[in-house]
This record gives sequence, structure tokens and C-alpha cells, in this order.
Amino acid sequence: MELIATCAFGLEKLVYDELKKLGLWVIKTEDGRVIFEGDDLALIRANLWLRCADRIQIKIGEFKALTFDELFDQVNALPWEKYISKNDAFPVDAVSVKSALHSEPAIQSIVKKSIVKRLQLKHTTEILSENSGIEYQIMVKSNKDQFIVTIDSSGDSLHKRGYRMKTKEAPMKETLAAALIQLSGWTPDRALIDPFCGSGTIGIEAALIAHNAAPGSRRTFAFQKWPWIDQEQIKKAYQEIRDSFKPDIKLKISGFDIDPEALEIAQKNANNAGFKNINFKHSDFNDLDFSQFENCTFICNPPYGERLEDLAHVEKMYREFGKKIAETKNCSLFLITANENFPHFFGRPANKNRKLFNGGIRCYLFSYL
Repeated sequence: MELIATCAFGLEKLVYDELKKLGLWVIKTEDGRVIFEGDDLALIRANLWLRCADRIQIKIGEFKALTFDELFDQVNALPWEKYISKNDAFPVDAVSVKSALHSEPAIQSIVKKSIVKRLQLKHTTEILSENSGIEYQIMVKSNKDQFIVTIDSSGDSLHKRGYRMKTKEAPMKETLAAALIQLSGWTPDRALIDPFCGSGTIGIEAALIAHNAAPGSRRTFAFQKWPWIDQEQIKKAYQEIRDSFKPDIKLKISGFDIDPEALEIAQKNANNAGFKNINFKHSDFNDLDFSQFENCTFICNPPYGERLEDLAHVEKMYREFGKKIAETKNCSLFLITANENFPHFFGRPANKNRKLFNGGIRCYLFSYL
């Protein structure tokens, strides 16, 4: 099978590295996706283990279409019966960018009709009840008239690990938190500090990495209901998760926040993830003694100040935080913010600056080594 791992812009190299670490054959990397080859086990393992990807899709076809007739014919020529039985559900979702066929509802309708015609012919039936309880989410993406048609194997986005039961407003996605940790080069023998921890996502993702715990081990996936997926391969993948887990890791992870409700949520999320030994404490960063921090890695996502009335407060906070970090000894800082002028307020230029996206917000990862 040809498979696609989708991801946020800027995280493609991390997803590539994760796939290679799994021993999978990567074909190519494009904006927002990494294309690779594999069998059932590859699809299962990618869903279970990728920390920075959003979805794992099966590539069914790729073609150019300028008219709806062309779109119908191209989709109708694809081997849908290989995957979808006569009673399975197959909703269609479409995205069109800079294409002659720009109406997404119209694309969805044409693709659905085309697949129906193919399945009616191949399954020799006029009735496709879609009531089997099995679903294949069809994804159609058009960019400059070039269409890619896939089936999503993940179900919920991969950032939904299954441990986060409650959140505060606008939490960071788990996939981005994992990306920040990987980009920092942090290792479990070094203390990790998040002085703006919120609901604890960075600390929990770090704990998952430290224990070599598969991020998808506590959730379900769309592919688990597909009858053609080898169930023995699923059992094999979950046995690999159990064998790979490192239980005897002493975590040196601390999270601080001024909001007691956020900290209560962080602790519950950590407990759900299986980590009761992450150190969450109620404190404003201004009240912390930063001179006690030595040989630490700071990874944080402080408030952005998106609203004009909050901007002055946030800029003041950046200045104060810069003074506090200056008190540390041999520490590194990796901070993500939507404010591209952060180094000016922080008081010194960053060693590195990388553009990332937090949801739909363009952000900057400033690295101080």
C-alpha cells in the first residue's frame, strides 16, 4: 500500500524521521505530508507510534481533473471494492485549493456518486445500505487541479491520544507538544521545566517519550473495524508496545502555572496517561527562584496576547521572563509564540528561530541554547 502521514506545516522532517525509526520505506516528503509504503502492520504501527503526524491515510489514486466529468471518470476507475463492502459506510470530505473545480460540496457529491456506481457494479447490487457499522472516510484534496483521493485509517486525529479528558481554553495539540520536545533534543536524564504548563500537555508528552510509550496505545482507530486488516498484525503491534515500554525511568519533569484549575486538569490528564510522578505545582513564574535551575531544558507555550488589550501585558511578561531565565545556570529555552518580536522583549536574540503552526496560528519556536 501507498500510505500518507499528514502533519502540520513545518513538522514534515520530524514525521519523516519517525517513519524511518519505525523501519518504514519513505517515498517522498511534501508540504504537510510524508508518503511511505507498507503493509497492514506498517499502517497499524504508524497510527500507534507517530507522535507528530495528524492522520494516516491510504492513497487510492492521484490524477488531474478540470471538469466534473473527468473527476467522475477518474474516481470511478479506482478499485474501491478492494476496501469497501456493499453495506459499509463511506462518507466523503473534500478540500479544494486553487483549482478549476472549487466547489467542495459539488466535489463531494460527484465523488460519492462515482464510488456508488463502481460499488454497485462490482458488488452486483443496486442497494448500498451503509449500515454494517464499518466506515471508510474518503478524503479528496485538490491543489491546482491535481487530486489526491485517500481513505483515512485513523478516525479521530492522532493528536487525540486518549488521556486528555478536560482542557483549558485553546490548549496546545499533543502533536505540536511532542514536536517541541523532539526539536529541543531533550533527553530524560535532563530536567524539563514548563513554567506555563496549563493542562500539562508538554510534560505528559515528554513522559511518553521518556518511557518509550506509544502515543496511540490508549485510543481506538478506524482501521480496527476493517475486516480486511489482519487481526494478528494488530496483536503483534500491541505486543511490540508492551515490549518497548521502559517502566524504570525516573522522570525529572516539572510544570508550573498560576491557574489552580489548569493544574488540577493537568494532574488528571497525567494520571489518565499513567504518569503520577510529574511534578505539577501552583506558582506564577515570577515567584519561582530561577537561580535553583541548573542544567535544565525549559519548553513552554506562554500566552500569545492575540487580543490588542492583552498585548501590553504579554510583552511585559516576556521582559520579566527574560530576566528570570538569565538567573539560571547552563539551561536551554525553547519557547513558542505568535509574537515574532519576542526576542526584543526577552532581551536577547535567539540562537534559532523556526516557523510552526499552532492550530491555524503561525508561530515561532525561539531556541536559546
